Amino acid sequence: MAITVAMIEEKEFKIKMRGYDPSEVDEFLDEVCDEMVALQEEIATLNQRLSQSSQPNAYAPAAVPAPAPVPAPAPAPAPAPAFVKKEAAPVPAPAVLKKEESAPQKEEASESARKVLANAQKVYDETLAEAKQEAKEILEEAKQKAAEQIGSLEEQRNALQKEVETLKAAARDYRERFQRLIDDQTDILKAGTALFE
Repeated sequence: MAITVAMIEEKEFKIKMRGYDPSEVDEFLDEVCDEMVALQEEIATLNQRLSQSSQPNAYAPAAVPAPAPVPAPAPAPAPAPAFVKKEAAPVPAPAVLKKEESAPQKEEASESARKVLANAQKVYDETLAEAKQEAKEILEEAKQKAAEQIGSLEEQRNALQKEVETLKAAARDYRERFQRLIDDQTDILKAGTALFE
């Protein structure tokens, strides 16, 4: 499952006794979110630049087709004026030459944009992997501390249960001895009463 910024921002953790400071965890997760947002924006910008560089340049003049050859003028007694000859000459297409000249530059720009995009994706992946690893380590450490605390609490509980059992046994013993004392005193009183009858 891919982790998104929204998932990190909405994640709620249960608060345990002697756990991590929630404000520190929130601050760290906010930094991770900010880094992810910045990387996603950079990737979107680079994708846009890459798509623009792969499209034909709108500002470069389109290839101008050579004009259709002008039919030769009908034979006339007078020679054709000089300007007709100039118009009849085919005009070279300068855009084609420009296109040939800019093709390596375009290719270089596309390659550069691909490299930048690949580097940005690599940084994004590495940052995300580091964040996941750090979150995993934090979780493991929290689990270990929780297990240690649970073990300590269980030991305390067992010790308290032993103390309670000891106190209960002492109370039973005291009650039995007190009951015997009362019985002995009752017997003494009965014996003394029998003397006066």
